[in-house]
Amino acid sequence: MAGVSLPLRLEYISSTGKAANGAPNLIYGPGSNAWSITFTPTYQYKIFFARAEFSHVGTSSTTPGLVFGPNGTNTTQTRAGV
Repeated sequence: MAGVSLPLRLEYISSTGKAANGAPNLIYGPGSNAWSITFTPTYQYKIFFARAEFSHVGTSSTTPGLVFGPNGTNTTQTRAGV
């Protein structure tokens, strides 16, 4: 289909160390890691475009209170936007 693109992005990040050893909090607590998958379908007509984004993030080895949700304890999050 002309004017349509369907990009997909995968990402992974991790940190090392332990809070007890004074390691900095770089993502979701010392020693935590996270991965994400993002799908961004786009339609373009001449100079105009419309784009949506769908993303899911998963984490592990996190510190409670530093992740997602109202209490910072959810280890996954899904988002959508236009």
